[in-house]
Amino acid sequence: MKYRCDMVKDLMPLCLDHEASESSEQTVIEHLAECKECSKYYEALGKEMEPIKEQDDKENKYVRLASKLRKKRKITAAFITLFIWIFCFSCLCYANGYRLSSKAAADLSGRLKDVSQIVACYEWKDDLHFYIYDSYSCYDVVYVERTLLGWKQFDTYLNWPKWSIYEENIGIEMAGSTLHFRYDEGVQLLPVRVYDENVKSIEVTCFGQTQTKEVSSGEVVLFTFDAPLGQSNEEVEATAYDESGNAVYRLEIQNGMWIWVSILQ
Repeated sequence: MKYRCDMVKDLMPLCLDHEASESSEQTVIEHLAECKECSKYYEALGKEMEPIKEQDDKENKYVRLASKLRKKRKITAAFITLFIWIFCFSCLCYANGYRLSSKAAADLSGRLKDVSQIVACYEWKDDLHFYIYDSYSCYDVVYVERTLLGWKQFDTYLNWPKWSIYEENIGIEMAGSTLHFRYDEGVQLLPVRVYDENVKSIEVTCFGQTQTKEVSSGEVVLFTFDAPLGQSNEEVEATAYDESGNAVYRLEIQNGMWIWVSILQ
C-alpha cells in the first residue's frame, strides 16, 4: 500500500468533518479502495461521529438563533431610543410654542383674551402669516413664521383701539394695522370694519397702489400693499362709497390715529 493505515486513520476525522485538504481527502479515498480493514474502520467512525455532528449542528443552530435575537434586540432598542428622543424633542418644541399649523401658533399669543376671535388673516409668504383678532376692546395683530421646528408666533405689540364699543354711531373703523418688513421687502396690512349699511365699497391708496373692494356691514375687509423698504405709511388715502358711488366717508389722521370721518356731516 502506498500509505500507512495509522496515517490514513489520523486523516479520517478531518475528512468526515470536511476539514481536510483536497490532497488529504484523495489520499484517504485511494487507501480505502485498497484496504478493507480501514474501510470498515472509516464506516464505524462515521457512525460514531454522527451524533456528535448532530449535537454540533444543534448547538450551532442555537448560536445562530441567539445571535439573531441579540441583533433584533439591538435594532429594537435603537428604534425605542430614537422614538423616545423624537417624543422628548417634540414635547420640548411644543412647550416652547412651536405648532404644526400657523393658526394654532397664532392662538398662543399671550396678549389674546378668551373672547378673542380671528376676523382676518393674510398669508404674505409661504412661511409668514398674519392674523387679526377682535379682542372685544381692541384689535390684536399677530404674525407667525414657519421655522425648522414648526410654526412660531411673534407679537407685533400692537393693540388697536376698538372705537365702536366706546362711541355710538361709528360707521367705519380700522380693525388694526401693521407695516412689516423682512429682508428687502415689506407689506402693509389695512383691515377695515364697516358698520354703516349704506357703505358698499371702499377705495384705499397706499405707496402709490390703489385697491377697491366691495364691503358688507359687520365684516372686516383686509387691504394689503407691497411696502417699499424704508418708507412709512403716512400718505394713506381711503374713501368709502355708497351704492350710487357717492363718497360718504374718508380716512383722516387725528392725534396720530386713523379715523374714518363722515363726509355727509
